[in-house]
Amino acid sequence: MWGFESPRSQIGDNMSFKIEDLSSTEKKALFDIDAKEVAKSFNGVVKLFQKDADLKGFRKGKVPLKVVESIYASQIDEEIKTRIINDNLRKLALEEKINIVKTSNLEFKDFNKEQNFEFSFNFEFIPEIKLSEYKSMEVEKEIFSIEQKDIDKAIENLLLNFATNEEVARRKKIQKKDILSINFSGKVEDKIIKDLVRENALIELGNDSLIPDIEAEIKNMTLGEEKNFDVTYPSEFPIAEAAGKIVNCTVIINKIYKKVIPELDDDFMKKLGIESKEMLEERVASDLERSCNEKSEGSLRKNIGDKLISDNNFEFPKSFLTDEEKRLENEYLARMNEKGIKTEEVDSKTKGVIKESAERNVKLALIFAEISKVENILVDDNEIEQVIASIAKSQNTQISKVKKYYKDNNLMDDVKVKLTDEKVIRFLVSEAKIKEIKPKTVK
Repeated sequence: MWGFESPRSQIGDNMSFKIEDLSSTEKKALFDIDAKEVAKSFNGVVKLFQKDADLKGFRKGKVPLKVVESIYASQIDEEIKTRIINDNLRKLALEEKINIVKTSNLEFKDFNKEQNFEFSFNFEFIPEIKLSEYKSMEVEKEIFSIEQKDIDKAIENLLLNFATNEEVARRKKIQKKDILSINFSGKVEDKIIKDLVRENALIELGNDSLIPDIEAEIKNMTLGEEKNFDVTYPSEFPIAEAAGKIVNCTVIINKIYKKVIPELDDDFMKKLGIESKEMLEERVASDLERSCNEKSEGSLRKNIGDKLISDNNFEFPKSFLTDEEKRLENEYLARMNEKGIKTEEVDSKTKGVIKESAERNVKLALIFAEISKVENILVDDNEIEQVIASIAKSQNTQISKVKKYYKDNNLMDDVKVKLTDEKVIRFLVSEAKIKEIKPKTVK
């Protein structure tokens, strides 16, 4: 027995518990379940096992309790412990009015159906969040506008998107803007780094896609040449085996290409399905205008988020931050792999950025959740159905299939949270005192 001298609280006549504070977001709960309650649970569980027992010589569900208890003793004990712990966890949350989000360090003494059952665990919880005034916030909104030079630049980029690569057959010397087909490999201490090996890889000189020292070596090469040289890779390079190390590089120039940009003529307009340059400019201007509005809205939402975070200082469970960091790290690694950069670790610089983003995400999620509760901002089933239908339409598949996928992967709550957050941010925008300003220059 732990021998509670003055249990902090009671739930019913057969269970007592004691709570110890570990931090502002974590506590330890110690339970002492009365033997009578244990016996009651034991009898109930044995009867459930009896109902499903199917033993030779007995009709299903008619196996004597003593036989059931003897055959399934270990499973019965585990089921009883699990039920008692889970039941009293729920009762504790109700009694103490605590939003428990995670438990850990479960400990219990040997189980005996005829004795008190003592166990303990740590639990993280969301403390009470007292928000500062969030209505009528004074926030800035950057207003972006377009000029003719922006339209010209957009059309230039459009032409680049339709550019083709034409092989240069008569020239061997490499020039500044060339596109090259190369074979590349790298060694560290005579060991090939598999994730650096590339065959017939296309690279474009002058677009900052290469490590500067590697590009400088390639610029001095010629068609068909093979060259070997050492380069010190940046410490933040995403492939861990090469990061911060001297890599012995081998490059072979297979082919030289030049970029051929189409003319802005009638043939090009025909490809786009547009009648004239004026109509192209109008369409581009409309797209840029929409993009400017989105950037302006994005700046407003970011500033609202920044103010909410600066105005509200509160603690939250460490596991929230750990889980969000892990999620963001997995997203980052997935993006790297999509780009052909295979790595299983996140570099220290990126880890720092991820940690800041994770803390911001968690704080805003908790603030939004509290505002939605205070303001009674809800999402109904019809709104969720509309999102599922929209996803199904975009994927050209059946709504039932999308719904099943989301349910099977426990993603329905994510949809509901995102919809709720969107309603909260719209509510905050509608209540805010907005000051329109020119875009801030990035230093």
